[in-house]
Amino acid sequence: MSSSTTGVLLLSALCLAVTRSALSDQNTFSLQVDVLGANPNSGAVIFSLFSSEEGFLKQPLVNRTSEVDNMGSASFIVPDLSPGRYAASAIYDEDQNGELNTGLLGIPKELVGFSNNVTGVFGPPKFEKAAFDLDSAMKITITLGKAK
Repeated sequence: MSSSTTGVLLLSALCLAVTRSALSDQNTFSLQVDVLGANPNSGAVIFSLFSSEEGFLKQPLVNRTSEVDNMGSASFIVPDLSPGRYAASAIYDEDQNGELNTGLLGIPKELVGFSNNVTGVFGPPKFEKAAFDLDSAMKITITLGKAK
């Protein structure tokens, strides 16, 4: 094989790799989640993103914590998500102990919220109620409230 043929093949392979990378980047999207309703400058918000009904509230795809700002909110950006169906939860970790405080019968003592701002009845909502389809860059807002 001549050196010019080798050069053309290497250049072709490089172009193919760059094209594949650009195409795969086009197939992912970012998700911005704004969580509202916490006490200003107090505590943190624990944000979790789930990609299946089976893993909902058990196996997060993403789990992040952010301190609450002076407006009583926290924001999260999740880049490079594949198109699909997701659901999100947020916990206002007022005492910043890293977990949801619960009382009698497991009822949360701290504020909670879910995508689509759905609430559960006698427990958390089902995945399908909180689920949303991600097929472009998206921004959602979760408003925290008392569990019912």
